[in-house]
Amino acid sequence: MPRPLTGRCLCGGVTYSADADPVVQAVCHCVDCQRQTGSPFTVFVGVPRAAFNVEGSTLASFTTTGEDHGGETQRHFCSTCGAPVFSFSALAPDLALIKAGSLDDASWLEPGMEFWMSSAQPWSPHLANAARVERGP
Repeated sequence: MPRPLTGRCLCGGVTYSADADPVVQAVCHCVDCQRQTGSPFTVFVGVPRAAFNVEGSTLASFTTTGEDHGGETQRHFCSTCGAPVFSFSALAPDLALIKAGSLDDASWLEPGMEFWMSSAQPWSPHLANAARVERGP
């Protein structure tokens, strides 16, 4: 795993770094993550929020209230290219949840958990060795 973790949006207008080891590497099947990604789930890396730094004048956010859990999630994305970059969730207030697809190098990633299995699409692929949690943390 590279350190610091670095990444960006599709156009490069938003960049970030995190000088910390991930606390969690997971997949989320909640309905809101499905809608944000346009896929059956999102893959994320959770790092301590205090170690997360973001830059870019095109950073925007949209706050959702989870259909599954009722907590607020601030979903940050680039207003130019629309790429989702990271989220802050009331369910894990001390973490920045980095979208795995935005990492400069995600080759080391090994998600160990799948959350919100209760919302998973029946046709969605699953990780063979990941712990599965019916709802969230």
